[in-house]
Amino acid sequence: MTTVGFTETALEHLEGLEDHVADRVLNKIEEATEWTEHRIERLSGYPYYKLRAGDYRVILTWDREGDRLIVEAVGHRRNVYDRHLPP
Repeated sequence: MTTVGFTETALEHLEGLEDHVADRVLNKIEEATEWTEHRIERLSGYPYYKLRAGDYRVILTWDREGDRLIVEAVGHRRNVYDRHLPP
């Protein structure tokens, strides 16, 4: 099964969310540990993946060899990409 790690930035983002939203995001991340390649989508033009959790998105890196997901950022879909992806 895929393991999950969180960056400090991602942990700060999760702490800033309402409890029910953070729970939904964490549940989706946990679901992504099983059947990973069918639950996350590659971001075009970036070395990242995304995971949908309602109106929120999780930006991830995926170490396929180590079978590890690293949560880089979490935020609302309208601004998570602008704030956390380099131009």
